[in-house]
Amino acid sequence: MFFERLSAAVRSLRFRLMLWNIAAGVLTGLGILVAVREGVRYTLVYDLDQALREDLTEIKAYFRPGGAQDWSTLQDELNRKAATHNYHGWFVQFFDRAGNPTWSSQNTPRGFPPLTDDQRSAQTFHINQFRLRYERIDGAAEVAAVAVGCNEGFIARDMVRIDRLVAIVGLVVVLVAPIGGYLLAGRTTKILGDLIHTTDQLRPSEFKERLPILGTGDELDSLARTINGLLDRIADYLQQKHDFLANAAHELRTPLAAIRSSVEVAHSGGRSEEEYRELLDDVIEQCSALQSLVNQLLLLAESDADRLMTSAEAVSLDELVARSIDMFQAVAEFRGIRLTANRPPPIAIVGNRYHLRQVLNNLLDNAIKFTAARYDQDQPSAEAESIRSGRINVQLTRDDDRQLAILRIADNGIGIPPESLPKVFDRFYRADKARVREGGPGGTGLGLSICQAVVAAHHGTISVTSQPGDGTTFVIALPLAPVARMPAAKPLTTSVT
Repeated sequence: MFFERLSAAVRSLRFRLMLWNIAAGVLTGLGILVAVREGVRYTLVYDLDQALREDLTEIKAYFRPGGAQDWSTLQDELNRKAATHNYHGWFVQFFDRAGNPTWSSQNTPRGFPPLTDDQRSAQTFHINQFRLRYERIDGAAEVAAVAVGCNEGFIARDMVRIDRLVAIVGLVVVLVAPIGGYLLAGRTTKILGDLIHTTDQLRPSEFKERLPILGTGDELDSLARTINGLLDRIADYLQQKHDFLANAAHELRTPLAAIRSSVEVAHSGGRSEEEYRELLDDVIEQCSALQSLVNQLLLLAESDADRLMTSAEAVSLDELVARSIDMFQAVAEFRGIRLTANRPPPIAIVGNRYHLRQVLNNLLDNAIKFTAARYDQDQPSAEAESIRSGRINVQLTRDDDRQLAILRIADNGIGIPPESLPKVFDRFYRADKARVREGGPGGTGLGLSICQAVVAAHHGTISVTSQPGDGTTFVIALPLAPVARMPAAKPLTTSVT
């Protein structure tokens, strides 16, 4: 049991993050310590070079005009200085013009090899563990050059103390890094632990729990917001599915109940042949309504699963609009509505001809139904001229700048209430249900949802504007086909007077 827990802990994300934090902390700390060590060593060497340069400047001042002193006095002073700087191993050595040593102070190491041309030109150089600075002396009769040197042993001793300090600090970093790494890893994985706990508590019927936002503004807060947004979308999706199933069951129940009632009446017997025919006609009508509803539900199910595929064929949109208007012209004439359209240029898009035709039919059917409902309800006893004042206008244009086909279907019907306008594309939603069903045939509330799904599958947009009593306008924008080889546009301007 213990080994299983240990194995699980080793495989955990927190353990791996702890190792990464430890490695990062140790490497960073040691890197800083090494950099500091090298910086201290460079500083010591640099300060030594500056001190040697100043000593040479002071010695050369003896040989300038007006500053010359007794040679023996200078030797005494240099020996005295060498003796008082024994810790650093300071010394001075003079050279003649041939480069041979002519005089050396106390502490000068024995056995120095002759200076090379490269060393003399470099001025500052190393010989064994000594550091020297060499410069020529102009205008002096006794000597031609001078070199000041110092034993670098004191730098090595200082670096030993620095190394001890670096080792102590490095050991502290190695000991403290695991604790800090563990705490940092725990804070990082806390949001993941909260996610696991929250996800474990989620139920299909309860989607109210959300991850806490710490307010730090870091990636953990961004992760929590992203996950909360995902949970919100899942909750909305499940709620929509629940509403969809409930509404679908309600809509299916009505025709099924009507079919069952008709069959039970027919089964009871004692009916004439004409009555049986009427009952069968009712059954056929309800079956047709049921089939239409099922087809709509299947189409919406395909759109939910992203399987509402559009074909790759080029479709003449102006021809589809013309055919839809021709089909609804008789219905509009019967309802006393003038149905007009413009004469567009040839407009081709890429898509599914059947689905696009269904969108046009749904919008025109709604426009005729709700325009007729206005005059049937508001003016039940008006004269024929008033009843025939309903108007529906269809305009198809192309926007070459944005490469879009724009379709507008406007009517002067009853309009849509402002509170219902944002919901018209929701499934099974019907605004002012009682008024619509009284004034005309009621629908399933799926038509506009299907229109939106089809337009979205064609990478287009659909929008609606409406004013109660003034009518409704639907606008559809669809991308134009890249290459359109369609026949000339069919005349669309038609009207009923």
